[in-house]
This record gives sequence, C-alpha cells and structure tokens, in this order.
Amino acid sequence: MTQDNRTRRRVLQVGSGAAIAGLAGCTDFLSSDDDEDDDDPSNETDGGNGENGGNGDDPDGEEDKDEIEEPKGVLDPVPTPDDPKSAFPIAGTGDAPVTIKLFGTWKSTETSEFMLEEFTELLEKHVKKGEVDLEVHAVASLGGASLHGDDGERLARAGLAVWDHDPGQFWTFVECIAINIDLEEEWATPKRLKHVAEKSDVADPETVYDAAAGDAYQDELDETIGEVEKMDVDDVPRVSVDDTVYSPTEETDKLYAAIEAAVETET
Repeated sequence: MTQDNRTRRRVLQVGSGAAIAGLAGCTDFLSSDDDEDDDDPSNETDGGNGENGGNGDDPDGEEDKDEIEEPKGVLDPVPTPDDPKSAFPIAGTGDAPVTIKLFGTWKSTETSEFMLEEFTELLEKHVKKGEVDLEVHAVASLGGASLHGDDGERLARAGLAVWDHDPGQFWTFVECIAINIDLEEEWATPKRLKHVAEKSDVADPETVYDAAAGDAYQDELDETIGEVEKMDVDDVPRVSVDDTVYSPTEETDKLYAAIEAAVETET
C-alpha cells in the first residue's frame, strides 16, 4: 500500500475490518466493480436522507446479486468461539485470558493497513495460541458526528446480525464487504447487504436485511459509543489493551508490548 492510499488522520468507516481487501491480494481496495451499476437511478438509495422508510433502501429497486464478488476464503483461518457468548464479534476462542478491542468503521484505509500488515501477525502470535481474544467494535459515530451517514449504522448493524445469527460466517462476511465496498459512495443499502450475506453463505440473509433496514442492535451501538467516549478515542482504527488506547498503524511497537505484558500478567 502506498503512502498516498493511507489517508492519514481522516476519520473513516471501518469496524470489523474493511481492510481485508488487501489480504485478498487487492491493493486497489478503494475501487469497486459495481460503481457503474450504482449510477443507475433504479438502483440508487435515497442519498442518505432516509426518505424511503428511513433506511435508504428502495424497496422496488433491484440490486443485482451477481454484482457482488464472492469472498476468496482469505479469512477462513480466523478462529471464532465454538459457542460465542459475546454480543460483539470475536477473533479467538472466546475465553482467552486477555481481551483486546478493535474500534473502527467498515470504511477505513488505515484499518485496512492494520489488517494487511499486522492482523495476521497478531493472529499467529497470540490469538491462535488462545492467549488473546480480539473483540471488534464498529463505530457508527465519533464525537457526536455520524461516520459515513447511513452506511455507518447499516454496516454496524449488519455485522452484528451476522455475528448473532451465524458467527461462523462472520469473517467471510467481513471479507466479502471488504472486496466489494465502495469507500467513496453510499453503498450499504439493506438489499445489497442481504446479497453480500448470501454470497458469504450466511444462514439467514434476511436477518441482515432486517437489521440494516431497522434499528436492531441499538444497545450494542450505544455501548460501543460509551466505550469510545470513556477511553477518549478520537480517531479510528484504535486498539485498546487494559483500557489504554493505541493506534495499530502508528504505535505498533507500543501496542505489541502492551499485549505481551498483559498476556504475561494473566498467564
């Protein structure tokens, strides 16, 4: 990834992991194959104003499922709990002695950089060994301002719905979002997110549509905002270790030292 692509200090949308497009061999994850289709007014949303039932989705429009590129299985090795107890997505066993938290949005080039350059190392060094669980929090607003309009909340709710109903497919869903999302335009209509769920083999894609179209998981979104405010998170992505927040792209050494200290203390 070049320095030009990093968009330093820009508050973007990520969360669970938009960056994984890079892991799929895509260095051009800022582009999307379905941009031309989205220019068709019959496929467009309300432009973020929420005039169609408040969810931005045109119930009479048709967004072609075939425009969604299938995930390549890059994230299949990400471990997830056999019987998840957490309301938030987790990479790990679910009962590791140390839990760290990733705060981001689904549209973040810096989060993508973290996932590309550091995520797999973190998995190998700590998560796959059962030492650390990584809990994912999609931040829909920051400092009282919405991130990426309706897309921010829809993506956060959709991700939580996948985790709630079919956690084993969560990281596949993350990858599918990452390799298809348009980071510049409003993209995450409920209908498109349902198609992404179908491409990701999520057991009940309709639950993803319903979550994105409504106000499901508001408690989880509010809890995330509460944590962000408590820890003074002022940008994304950020990773917290024992309530201390680090930039995973600019404070890598400090972050890993903190993780290793926490693991040593607990084990």
